Amino acid sequence: MKEEERKQAEKTAQEQQQSGTGQEAAGEPEAPEEFETDELGGDVLEDLEDLRQKAQERDEIFDRLQRTTADFLNYQKRMRKQQEELRQFAVQELVTSLLPCLDNFDHAIAAAQDSPDQALLEGVKLVEQEFFRVLSNVGVERMKVVGGKFDPNFHEAVMQQETEEVENHTVLEELRAGYTLNGRVVRAAQVKVSRRPER
Repeated sequence: MKEEERKQAEKTAQEQQQSGTGQEAAGEPEAPEEFETDELGGDVLEDLEDLRQKAQERDEIFDRLQRTTADFLNYQKRMRKQQEELRQFAVQELVTSLLPCLDNFDHAIAAAQDSPDQALLEGVKLVEQEFFRVLSNVGVERMKVVGGKFDPNFHEAVMQQETEEVENHTVLEELRAGYTLNGRVVRAAQVKVSRRPER
């Protein structure tokens, strides 16, 4: 009797083991579920690719914005510079037309040096000084050339004089005054320049 009960217990245990194995097998994921997981992974990859493309587009737009901003700032600088130049040199044509009047003042003063009427000479000098004061307010300056080195950017050599007393190409005499407007030459000075004698 005991032998039969033992066999019955072993048989029951085997059936339970087989039943448990079946449950574990039933708990394993089926093939369709694995396919659904693959589909989910594909969606994530597509989303990542979309994000990469959008990030690249964003970077391109940002680069264009930076270039456009830089171009605009450069444009503003150019416009400010042009406006400043227009402001500084708007009177250049007027100044150029007035320079012969200044030359005439020089001639009148030179001619009146030996005049007995010194009051007239002083009056002409005062008028010339007032003229220069008004022009200096808009940036006009008379060049100081005598004794300096000849510079073709500022001087026009109309005469040469041989001498060993000064260095070669030194301005010896101003024959006609030169003027600048805010640093820009509006008329070069006509000068006499030194030249070393040939030996």
